[in-house]
Amino acid sequence: MNILPKKSWHVRNKDNVARVRRDEEGAAEEARAAEEGVSRASREARTEFLRKRARLSLPDAPAAEVSPQSLNLFSDGEGGEGRMGGSKEYEEEKRQEKERRERSLGILTYLGQSVWESQTAGPWYARVPEHGTEAEAEKGRK
Repeated sequence: MNILPKKSWHVRNKDNVARVRRDEEGAAEEARAAEEGVSRASREARTEFLRKRARLSLPDAPAAEVSPQSLNLFSDGEGGEGRMGGSKEYEEEKRQEKERRERSLGILTYLGQSVWESQTAGPWYARVPEHGTEAEAEKGRK
């Protein structure tokens, strides 16, 4: 086929090769510009974060710039625990409930204990199949 090089859509045509090269360079330039924008934004965010942290660490910071984490309106002055802190019994009950839930899921295991031992019933594939009693077996034979 001698007419193939004369077609405008031919892959190895010089014009088509130049167009592809130009498009690839343009796409690479766009990707480079997008990556530069992302890196510039992350640099600015990091700089702003460091500036805020430096402002907060100054010893003579104005009282108006008190962070919400350090401000506790409900404190009684007893060990930093507020009125909304809850009782020790409630905290213990919550901890036990979490431990029970994790143990049932197989997440919580103690040192030297396997997952199977921590669960009340083993997995279905480890159980011995239960066959019927002898009376049921006799009915099946008759």
